[in-house]
Amino acid sequence: MAELFLGFTSGPGGFRKYVVVKRILPDARDNEQFERMFLDEARITAAFNHPNIAQVFDLGQEEDGLYLAMEFIAGQNLNQITSACLRSQQPVPLGFTLSVARDVCMALHYAHTFTAPSGEPSPVIHRDVAQKNIMVTYDGMVKLLDFGIAKAKGSLERTHAGTVKGTTGYMSPEQVRGDKLDGRSDLFSVGVMMHEMLTGARLFAGKTERDEMMKILEAPIPWPSHVTPHVSEQVSKVVMQSLERSREKRFANGRDMARAIEAAAGSLIQDADHRGSLMKELFTERMAATRALLESADGTANSLMLEAAKRALRGDDGPYLPVRENQATPKTGNPSVPGAKKVSRKVSTVKPRAGQPPADTDLTPGQRRGSNILWGLVLLGILGGGGYGALRLSSALDATMEPVVELKPYNSGLPIFPEPGDGGALAKAPEPVKKPEPVKKPEKVRTTSSREDEDEDRKPEPAVVKSSRGMGKLTFSVHGDKAPLKVDGKDAGEIPVLGLSLPAGTRTLKVRDPQGKWRTLRVDIVAGEATTRRFDSWQDLP
Repeated sequence: MAELFLGFTSGPGGFRKYVVVKRILPDARDNEQFERMFLDEARITAAFNHPNIAQVFDLGQEEDGLYLAMEFIAGQNLNQITSACLRSQQPVPLGFTLSVARDVCMALHYAHTFTAPSGEPSPVIHRDVAQKNIMVTYDGMVKLLDFGIAKAKGSLERTHAGTVKGTTGYMSPEQVRGDKLDGRSDLFSVGVMMHEMLTGARLFAGKTERDEMMKILEAPIPWPSHVTPHVSEQVSKVVMQSLERSREKRFANGRDMARAIEAAAGSLIQDADHRGSLMKELFTERMAATRALLESADGTANSLMLEAAKRALRGDDGPYLPVRENQATPKTGNPSVPGAKKVSRKVSTVKPRAGQPPADTDLTPGQRRGSNILWGLVLLGILGGGGYGALRLSSALDATMEPVVELKPYNSGLPIFPEPGDGGALAKAPEPVKKPEPVKKPEKVRTTSSREDEDEDRKPEPAVVKSSRGMGKLTFSVHGDKAPLKVDGKDAGEIPVLGLSLPAGTRTLKVRDPQGKWRTLRVDIVAGEATTRRFDSWQDLP
């Protein structure tokens, strides 16, 4: 319900500061509830000053409505990082996960114990801590985003009794029940995030939001060390304490949990330099593309550079599809969550807006700008559905939102999560499967055989036996479910598939859903590149 722009402010001597400008979409400007949430986000985060919380610099109003100027973060969120590690056949380092969780806990402790400049305690509960709302910059800094549904003293938007807000699979039990929350609810969400990144699997995955809620309330939670032997008992103990269903048994506050993570991690804990090294390794091309786009804002990048940057940022980073929206859910004895079908919405190009309204406008200066800062808006408008925390240039270029990556157990056979030199026997990766050499088929005498016979003749020639020239890789899954898959009308086994070799070009995929209906979608396979399509639910498919 909001659109994002890349913006900048200029000053003497070549001064320039890049920001993200968030503006309410035209069709939501009459939505009083959303406007109150928008104002709450501005008021809450503008007062924050913490290195691990994305900042808000300005709130203003123009002829097109309210806008926020927020910190531009050059980096990727945890979903994108996990996806990039999977594509590069490497696990997310244990020290990376633990240090990110530690920094998030410190950011939450700051919010939970926030004191207003007047000296009045003003605690803020985030309520939507999940991988999608945690970014790591290319320099290795951790940033907690999106206080759009945060609960703070004096909030304009009131959560009605018996309703819940948040990302379903990451809610605390008390959040699911619609109870009054405190900071320990956010710590449960951090525990879910840690468990998933340590084990490589969703913790409370379900076919529906109701299923996920019931699992949060009742499902047994395995110790990470039992799922992944290389995770120590000490680390597992921290995770399991944060996941206690009784909040009285969890850590008292974020600082205590951060200290417990540090103590359990020991020398494995990473600093910003180590995290930055991984980011630069995973996202070299995207970093260069981002620089080119920033240069395009002041005209120093030519059109060829800009187009190359757009192509790079449109590369495989997980599917740019909408995530399931967070619905307010009536609290009942048996929670029922209506499944809202998400549709990938294309966003039309938005022309750069002028720095100020035309001279003949009758707006007052206060209506024209919220401050004396002149924001230059560039690039495309972005749909900011649901959490609208996707402050990424790649989203601007693809013009659709990216979902939460569906984490599944790592089946690659790689050693899981130990750092180099930390000792211990590592599980060996399986020997790579050798591609069979193409076998020249004997010529067949043409008869009046049916077309089906011809198709059958072609089946023994799967894509993997073709020349590697002009081939790409496909990873495809729907909620982690198994289902028959056809590619261009031919059987291709079952989903989920990881790294399936296919000829470059537009491929037609058909997958049969649990109701027996074949769902069809088209995917562009690029030679020498990996393409990923992960869907959070069957409802997200065409």
